[in-house]
Amino acid sequence: MKPLTKQQLVGLINSVDATRDQELNCADCQNFAAEFAERQLVGLPLNEALARVEQHLVICPECREELLALKKILETSG
Repeated sequence: MKPLTKQQLVGLINSVDATRDQELNCADCQNFAAEFAERQLVGLPLNEALARVEQHLVICPECREELLALKKILETSG
């Protein structure tokens, strides 16, 4: 097994630092993704559950990518 590069190590430490006691998993994040994207697009504040979506997006590149795709769809259909 190769040792981590400095960049990988920094990324890992940042991910660990970004974790919280109560976090959503990917499935829960996806359940709230549409509401989260809609509120972001129109500038509405986030409730507690949606704030946890935002936190999950900090540490999950897959969910971040899916949310970006969803936002593009919402922007073009609106």
